[in-house]
Amino acid sequence: MIESGVSLLRLALGLGAVFFLGYAALAILLPHPREFTPTERAACSFGVGATVLTLWMLALTWRGLLFSLGLILGPPLVLAIVILLTPRGRAALTQDFSSWRPRFSPNLRSWDWLFLGLLGAVLAFALLRAMLYPMWAWDAIATWGCKARIFYVTRGVDLTCIDAHNYYPNLLPLLLSYLYFCLGQVNDYLVSGVFPLWGGLLLGLLYSLSLRLGLSRRQALGLTAFLVLNGTVFIVHLYIAYADLPLAFFALGAAGLLYLWLSDTAPRGSLALTAALLAGMAWCKYEGPPLAATLLLAATLTLAWLRPAGWRRRLGLLLIPAAGLLAGYLPWRLFSMQHDLVIGADHIQSFYPQQFTAGVSYLLAGLAQPYYFGVLWPALLLACIFSGPRLWRSPRLFLALFLGGNLLAIILAYAVAPTSPAEFPSYVRATLDRLLLHITPVAALLLGLGLREAAGSGVRPGDNS
Repeated sequence: MIESGVSLLRLALGLGAVFFLGYAALAILLPHPREFTPTERAACSFGVGATVLTLWMLALTWRGLLFSLGLILGPPLVLAIVILLTPRGRAALTQDFSSWRPRFSPNLRSWDWLFLGLLGAVLAFALLRAMLYPMWAWDAIATWGCKARIFYVTRGVDLTCIDAHNYYPNLLPLLLSYLYFCLGQVNDYLVSGVFPLWGGLLLGLLYSLSLRLGLSRRQALGLTAFLVLNGTVFIVHLYIAYADLPLAFFALGAAGLLYLWLSDTAPRGSLALTAALLAGMAWCKYEGPPLAATLLLAATLTLAWLRPAGWRRRLGLLLIPAAGLLAGYLPWRLFSMQHDLVIGADHIQSFYPQQFTAGVSYLLAGLAQPYYFGVLWPALLLACIFSGPRLWRSPRLFLALFLGGNLLAIILAYAVAPTSPAEFPSYVRATLDRLLLHITPVAALLLGLGLREAAGSGVRPGDNS
């Protein structure tokens, strides 16, 4: 019992260090951190902290230094403390301490309690399911979990004994191996608790962004519960060791902040924070860089179509998040080139027209599949139809372009997938739910805008709908 308690404490301290590193990074990225809610800062602190820490671990291997807990945590923690001792860092800490109040007066009503109870029950179930069962599912064992163990045992990013997908970015396995170092052993039960944590942060981010879009607290809670309880894919990924949930987290944060920036309602520093989230997307999963690129493309097309005041200058400002994308992509790309890792050779070989046609059919069926995401996507379609031409006259166009572009990208990905006709249906079944998971939280955000409009909640500044 005592040993289990010590392990839980070490895990909590390890996760706390990730939050602390991200918190220090936000003090540099954001000129006024208090313009972001505590929920937003907590969620982004973990995402940015995980990105910074794992890129540092990659740098250690690049320099030929073997992993140890002191070497992994020591220099970043010292740097974080130095940052928080600067005038900007001290200002952020002072604002946080001065605004802290030890009181709890939520003034919740019946529906609020219901939605919170449902969300709490799902997260409690996911936490127990994650930490009481061993790591399972193919990619969790053969890819992410396998790499994490190898990195822990070899004390570095050693890919010499991995043949399958060894070119994948390594944010997740490096984060898991870091937690192994915190525990002093490989313990798949305890480290799996990071996935319900990441899911809870994603839900908190969706709730907070929904409030910024103009939804009431009850509507925002209802929308968040609606995402969780539609289908089974999201719930399963709360306790499965895959990189898809972290990628969905980064995509939601980046898309939400870019939408707020396009609608002139973003807190100051949003583009810098978006850059950090795009770096996380690029470093998180193979699909991350193209997903991040579609965010920038959708923002560019939206500005060119709507042409708000100063739109040319704002196009130039998109270089800030683009720099974040490169910062997350180039380190691993250069490392791969140095170690002769062939990128994506097992994903793209040729174009198969029959798979393109079949991919359209499978995608449409998946969007309406109750097992996947329930009625969320059909509800979004109805909301877009209800919006009519107003969708194309406001920054909501950005979210629609991002979602539509990625749905088309899924079909194109299936058209070039190197599978036989007999294997193709199984390939789609094994991947479609995860590809949709990457963008479904953003779909929920767009659905929230439709809900705001249907409920007559008014129009936010910058949204001409």
